[in-house]
Amino acid sequence: MPCDRTSTPPSAASSGAGSRERALVPRLVSAHGARLLRYAGGSGVATVCSAVAFALLYGPLGASTTTSTLLGWLAGAVPNYVINRTWVWRVEGRPSVRRELGPYVAVVLLTLALASGATALAEALLERAGATDAVRVLGVNVAFLGVYAVMALVRYAVLHQLFRRLPGARGPRSSPPPDQSRSPSQNPSHSPSHSPSEETR
Repeated sequence: MPCDRTSTPPSAASSGAGSRERALVPRLVSAHGARLLRYAGGSGVATVCSAVAFALLYGPLGASTTTSTLLGWLAGAVPNYVINRTWVWRVEGRPSVRRELGPYVAVVLLTLALASGATALAEALLERAGATDAVRVLGVNVAFLGVYAVMALVRYAVLHQLFRRLPGARGPRSSPPPDQSRSPSQNPSHSPSHSPSEETR
């Protein structure tokens, strides 16, 4: 009895999976593209504020890595929250301490802990290696910014789930419905009908 050969060839299966992966990218871009650009802009502002504060505290002012990290984080966390809430996700109304501020503070405190540990470790390693003061300051600043760059992606995923569920969140703006009040002569889809007497002229 002949067997039924209905299995999909490996090449067809791989091409189907590849097409699904390629179709996923445009969907992600259309869903998050504009918001990601706004988020990148807000994160850039916050990163500049944090980097300038950290560099001034750790460099010219001679503060410790813990103090510099704490105040540098504070200098960027406040504008980052305001920009993300009002511009990136466009949330309106008074912020909720339990549903909004609590999770946001937890995320930024995790970032602060990782940045504090990374900068302290970088300073210890560079001092043990006998690096100059300029190299040490540069290395610690790179460790500080590296943690914030990695955590920016994690923070986006968390904030997206947080802000989009709030009652004051505004969804994507939909295009207005077509104007139904136009007369048939103004609507190109309705061409005027001709009477039989006009066709015979």
